[in-house]
Amino acid sequence: MSTSSLERAVITARKNAVRKLVSERLKTVTHESIVDQSHIIADTVRSLPEYHLAKNIGLYMHMEVARSIPRKSGRSVEVRTDTLIKSAFEDGKTVYLPRIVPATDLSPHLQQLFHEAQSHLHNCQEALFTPSAFLKMLKMKDHDSVELLTTTNEDHDFIIREPDADCEDTLDGDGLDLIIVPGLVFNEMCNRVGRGKGFYDNYIELHRAWSQTANKPSPLLVGIALQEQMYDTDLDQHLPREEHDQILDILVVGDVIYRRGVH
Repeated sequence: MSTSSLERAVITARKNAVRKLVSERLKTVTHESIVDQSHIIADTVRSLPEYHLAKNIGLYMHMEVARSIPRKSGRSVEVRTDTLIKSAFEDGKTVYLPRIVPATDLSPHLQQLFHEAQSHLHNCQEALFTPSAFLKMLKMKDHDSVELLTTTNEDHDFIIREPDADCEDTLDGDGLDLIIVPGLVFNEMCNRVGRGKGFYDNYIELHRAWSQTANKPSPLLVGIALQEQMYDTDLDQHLPREEHDQILDILVVGDVIYRRGVH
């Protein structure tokens, strides 16, 4: 059932309140704690049977900030992925990293797939909406090529190092088996609240539609979170979500593994 405009407004307000709550908490996290937690998370992800079976893996580059911890906002504090990316190459995985591109950079075929996917979530009047920007997951040759990446694209809000635009798009190849998904807020039920741009929710929806047409399994979604990003279930077990908000298959927090549907 489609969500009404009033319901969406209420959910958006709840999401913003949750984001503010966790962002305030993240201001207190030390750089050393982030690094330590990120190393443990990398080891835990590598222990997953699903990780061992995956060949093509989509990861994210953690956001670059001027100081270790921004004091005015916790929005840029997240699990570091440098160790996990390096380990993925060592484990023989094919690594893909995200680049934010204008929606017009998507092929007409992919744009059509996205519209069709959206039509299953919303009324047809809303299905024609296309975000102004999308993620592409682009293939990295090796770890050295990752180390050379720079923050060349600053037209969007998130300052991240990105692959060159001419790198191979996974949707022009075999697709992804597993995606490491970032976020701002998570809970033990494998729900997540992102940072409000919808890049990953839209990309996952697009990839699922592509997978169906290519007769391939949809990629497994693995979230990774700092302990401080976990939503307090004593307050409310459920994070606010809309139809397009993707639920993770697995969430890794330190050495703890949560699985969707297993409580």
